[in-house]
Amino acid sequence: MRKLIFILSFISIGFAANAQYAEDALRYSRNYFGGTARMQGMAGAQQALGADLSSLVGNPAGLGFYRRNDFSISPVFRTTSTDSKYFGKTSNDNNNQMNIGNLGFSLTQINQDYSGNEVQKGWVSYTFAMGMNRIDNFYENKYFKGLNTNSSISNYYAEVSNDRDARYFPDSNITSTEDMAWYGYMIDFDTTSNKFVSLSNGNVTQAQADRLEGYHNEWNFSFGANYSNILYLGASLGLGSIKYNRTSKFTETGIVDPIYGLSSIALNEKLNVTGSSLNLKVGAIVRPADFVRIGLSIQTPDYYTIDEGFITDLSSVSSVGSSTYTPLEYLFNYKLRTPFRYQGGIALFFKKFGLLSADVERIDYSNNKLSASAEFSDFGPAQNAVIENIYQNTYNVRLGAELKAGPFSFRGGYANYGDPYKSSVVDGNRTFITAGLGYRFEEYYLDFAFINQQYNSQYSPYTLSNSDLSPIVENNHNINSVVVTFGTKF
Repeated sequence: MRKLIFILSFISIGFAANAQYAEDALRYSRNYFGGTARMQGMAGAQQALGADLSSLVGNPAGLGFYRRNDFSISPVFRTTSTDSKYFGKTSNDNNNQMNIGNLGFSLTQINQDYSGNEVQKGWVSYTFAMGMNRIDNFYENKYFKGLNTNSSISNYYAEVSNDRDARYFPDSNITSTEDMAWYGYMIDFDTTSNKFVSLSNGNVTQAQADRLEGYHNEWNFSFGANYSNILYLGASLGLGSIKYNRTSKFTETGIVDPIYGLSSIALNEKLNVTGSSLNLKVGAIVRPADFVRIGLSIQTPDYYTIDEGFITDLSSVSSVGSSTYTPLEYLFNYKLRTPFRYQGGIALFFKKFGLLSADVERIDYSNNKLSASAEFSDFGPAQNAVIENIYQNTYNVRLGAELKAGPFSFRGGYANYGDPYKSSVVDGNRTFITAGLGYRFEEYYLDFAFINQQYNSQYSPYTLSNSDLSPIVENNHNINSVVVTFGTKF
């Protein structure tokens, strides 16, 4: 019953609350380029390239270019800096993290004719490959603080309380944070207007610290083939896993309340999410001439099963005393189907001097679909209506270049991931600038890549029916990553 009350009350809050799950759908469907340092150094522009284990997560047809077996591992060092602006005051927080961004191997079979020579027509070779790629990283620390002269978080709890069924509120068993707000003297009932009202209405100092952890990894089992050294085909089965943890603490101080002497409020939340998914990629690369290759690939939707655990507690200090309660824990599971992904690319080769590569990807984020069990039949339609309303079709562009000088390779790239939001208020573009260096030994190779990622985002610690009174945090994210790939071809 507690879980049911929580979910139903959460849905009843309206558009802003529903947008939380819409943002979750975007988070788990908006993947970025991963793979080896070579391909990351070229901003992931690999749809028409091959003979690299990045093809596992890009275009599996690239596996058809292999002539030998391959094994590589790619550790990543990542640092994140986030500037958060809140009511004119800017705060900064940082996070450093190491992980394995890519790990995999490939095994290649070259076909021979009856005389023992490599065939030139028909099926020339087959390659099987398996590996893991990290296609998104959620590690980040954020902090904001500022003087809010417009509203208080208790305004939010008053509005939510007015939306609650009077039969279940207030509940002496403390089944929601609205109950905590009532018994903690953050809201009161006005018998004149017959409504719940806030005991704090602004001119308060608000601060919040967020710690984000998690990742989106994908294990791929892939197959590629070479037909007459002109047509290359591939398919890949992807098994995804997500982990997302968010721990946050919101505080409000400097409250002036002449009735109960309310002076401070603290809200603690912890969200733990795990999930698994399944998808299929198919692709083709055509080499009409030695200097050009054209690649196409399609990825089916990811079919996710997601388990969510949420813990929250609300406390306050007033002249009556300190009000604390046993944290509330809610468990929920749901399903997510992400959109199709369509990708195409072209690569131009300049003999042994290097190459230029360009990719474009199309994905319609409004086609994300959420659903839950029959017990929560209203969950899917409510969330999907929000998703269709706020998201749109978008394009991601990746450009890369490689210059060869003997055993050395110098690389660079640029990528822009388009804005998934319909509203011009939120600019969801992400830009990537990359650089790389590689060295080839006789059977071994060593590659380095540097990736700078920048984007802006907005966040509301709480939302009110009057959007002009809802506080907004403006975040500027700057992420730098260094990738090192150690590999051998044998």
